[in-house]
Amino acid sequence: MRRKFLSLLFLAVLASSHSLKAQAFFENDDNAYTDAYSWTPRYLQPATYDSRIDPSLIRAAIIAEQRAGRHSLLLCWHYVKAALVDAHAVNSCPKTAYACEAGSELVALHGFVRLPVSDPYRAPVGSVIVYSGHGAGHVELRTPHGFASDYRSIWACRYHLLGVYARLAS
Repeated sequence: MRRKFLSLLFLAVLASSHSLKAQAFFENDDNAYTDAYSWTPRYLQPATYDSRIDPSLIRAAIIAEQRAGRHSLLLCWHYVKAALVDAHAVNSCPKTAYACEAGSELVALHGFVRLPVSDPYRAPVGSVIVYSGHGAGHVELRTPHGFASDYRSIWACRYHLLGVYARLAS
């Protein structure tokens, strides 16, 4: 009898646990309290579009996403360069060999500007995100569904962020 009572009690606690979880609240970025079930992680939030960004960069991001594989080939800067050239976002192929040097070359030779963004998840679609780390670094394009270089992912690279770059529409 006692065992049956404990199992019924356990089932009752399981049945009511859903209502207990709904009472959990978290503070969001706007210092407002939100329900636990309405909170979404950064990597699942939709990417933002900025009307000031050159539309050719958005085309480059879509091209990069279509060409990207499931795993890294350690050719991120080559794939991003090819996408930028094929989308006519740059006039000529960038010459630097290392991904960590991409930002300085794009600013100096191709009319890009550094955006005041310190979180890659808040970068607008089409922006070029440059990271340092592991020698050559890493570069990727912000896409509507995440990030793309030689591979696509919903997560940003975990290396140190050097900068977010884009060319503004004229």
